[in-house]
Amino acid sequence: MYTGSFNTKIVITDNWLVEISKIKNKVLIIDSNIRLHYNEMLTPLLINTRFFEFNASESNKNLNEITKILDFFQTENLNRSSYVICIGGGITTDIGAFTASIYKRGCRLILIPTTLLGMVDASIGGKTAINFNGIKNNIGTFYPAEKIIINTGFLKSLPEKEMKNGWAECLKAALIKPLKLMTLLESKSIKDIDAIVREAIAIKESIVRDDLQDKGNRRILNLGHTFGHIIESISEYQISHGEAISVGICAAAYISMKMNFLAELEYQQIMNLFDNFDLPVKLEQKLADKIALNGKRLLKHDKKKTEDYNFIFLRSVGDVFVYTIYEADIIFNLFIDYLKQYIH
Repeated sequence: MYTGSFNTKIVITDNWLVEISKIKNKVLIIDSNIRLHYNEMLTPLLINTRFFEFNASESNKNLNEITKILDFFQTENLNRSSYVICIGGGITTDIGAFTASIYKRGCRLILIPTTLLGMVDASIGGKTAINFNGIKNNIGTFYPAEKIIINTGFLKSLPEKEMKNGWAECLKAALIKPLKLMTLLESKSIKDIDAIVREAIAIKESIVRDDLQDKGNRRILNLGHTFGHIIESISEYQISHGEAISVGICAAAYISMKMNFLAELEYQQIMNLFDNFDLPVKLEQKLADKIALNGKRLLKHDKKKTEDYNFIFLRSVGDVFVYTIYEADIIFNLFIDYLKQYIH
């Protein structure tokens, strides 16, 4: 499987240790949680490989941590032919890939996502990012990995909350291109996980292929993310990415309905879909109030914004589009209306 013209090879295998053991000139960026849970398995690899252990949290996805990783690269005398191999969830692959992209203007890069969110979304498509001044993913590059190695066996030990983060992104992909993926998701069965991961990747790859730098149709993959990133940032990342995107997609569907793009029946069907996966569609009042006060400032920093605001809305399931508007007050007010309607 290849991500189009970027020539990123995606391998789904349970022999991931064999894959990376063959590589001589390498360093690892590894999530400390992965080392904790898979220490026995990883020990032979780590004994013989230079590695940087990273406490993967949104609060650590910052310039200070980048400096530490760059110091590690320099101490280990990495060069442009060296492989940086990132093992962990989306936070780890984001920060590891970003650092690889800027050190000596780019090292070779392999990603091994260990969460459902990382497998179906964060590691796919070449985006790298860190948070800056309270704004989610505000600094980043486009730097596709040479290879992405996926082992769905990691999901067996994943907490339910982390699985929900991934289900939210799977549902997003299904709302964009529903036919095969929606059918797979309806079973909600872990036995279908390889097929679900393959199909979600295929959907993203088909969209990203001709728009690496997110200037055209790729923007539809941000469904729910404009609102979701505001929720994450204002909650100081107490709300996880998947939870925030779940609420963000439902808010986008609500606004689509209020602006007469989306039929009310389909809006209710979308809400039911997220409810069936036990994903949140609402926030606590305290957080909604904070968003009402401070969310507009964050909206101005949305990465899709040019001179205009570019929102992602729905006409129906399978028909997602970019809506461009110069002033965003009406959209922001509808977002707040949605949050107040669903406060608990």
